[in-house]
Amino acid sequence: METAATRAQAEILPRLGADEHVPVPGTLRFDEVLQALNPLHHVPVVGSIYRAATGESLNPALRVLGAAAFGGPIGMLSTAVFAAIEQFSAPANASTATAGRQAGSQAPRA
Repeated sequence: METAATRAQAEILPRLGADEHVPVPGTLRFDEVLQALNPLHHVPVVGSIYRAATGESLNPALRVLGAAAFGGPIGMLSTAVFAAIEQFSAPANASTATAGRQAGSQAPRA
């Protein structure tokens, strides 16, 4: 039995042949995997300070996997929550921080 949802999906998505597959969005480079093995990224407070000091960023999926490897299920769960919060609040925080830096750089020096 075909539903409206399956008909809509069939209209949106192209038909794939037997030897084709659905592409996965995003890329993952080898150096990102090596970077994810750095334990400093996965220690709760140290990781945030380390990333802020070095300017490095880590793919959220790799952060969660690294936290699972170094911190077990609790580390994985807490990192997943913090990564989600960071992903959804990053644009607002980044613009505020940038505005603060720009305002501070325009201030006259004594």
